[in-house]
Amino acid sequence: MKLSRFVSVLLFLASIAVAQDKLPPRVVRVIGAADVRAVPDRAVIEIGVEKQDASATVAKRAADDAARRILADLRASGIEEKDIQTTFLSLQPQFNYRKGMKMSYFVASQTLSITLRDISRLDVIVGSLIKAGGNRIDSIEYGTSDLRKYRDQARDLAVKAAREKAQALAHALGQEIGKAYSIDEVAEPANSYSAGLMSNSSIELTRARQTGPTTAAGEKRFPLRSWCHST
Repeated sequence: MKLSRFVSVLLFLASIAVAQDKLPPRVVRVIGAADVRAVPDRAVIEIGVEKQDASATVAKRAADDAARRILADLRASGIEEKDIQTTFLSLQPQFNYRKGMKMSYFVASQTLSITLRDISRLDVIVGSLIKAGGNRIDSIEYGTSDLRKYRDQARDLAVKAAREKAQALAHALGQEIGKAYSIDEVAEPANSYSAGLMSNSSIELTRARQTGPTTAAGEKRFPLRSWCHST
């Protein structure tokens, strides 16, 4: 009888220990966010040429001639070879569906990606490329050569904001937070909330005002999130 009671006590204590091990860790869960603004110092231009003709050879030759003029213009403007890249090349037949899928003509197109490291020349370069034969502008994307520096600043500010929120919540309960339980970081913002101390930092690029520009850099975000469980 005594032995069976002793075994029962051991089993009871073991079940308590297992239950305690399964208890979730005590954490403070908050979101910290920070935005760092910077003036962009570079731009990537996607410009293309598109020619059409009943002859595939003629259409392709016309597109090639325009592309050669654009490349020559870029080199004459001082753009380095490493900043010029052909990103798209196509020759496609076009059909008239109202005439029983009869082929009408061919479309030849090319797209060039140009990295411009001095955005004060943006309007001049774009205008020059159009004169050289470019008849399609697909996009202009702004960026910064100091992206790492601004990401680090945003991360530090976001983590600081998250810690301040966690301290405020714990203080309201008469408690204190301890060391970080876990930290995770992703490049893109998540659609759903994740448990933990979450720091969300981003970089916004704003272009300085200039006289009479025909383009505007606006704002660009480089989102960065980090999760931290604090005990």
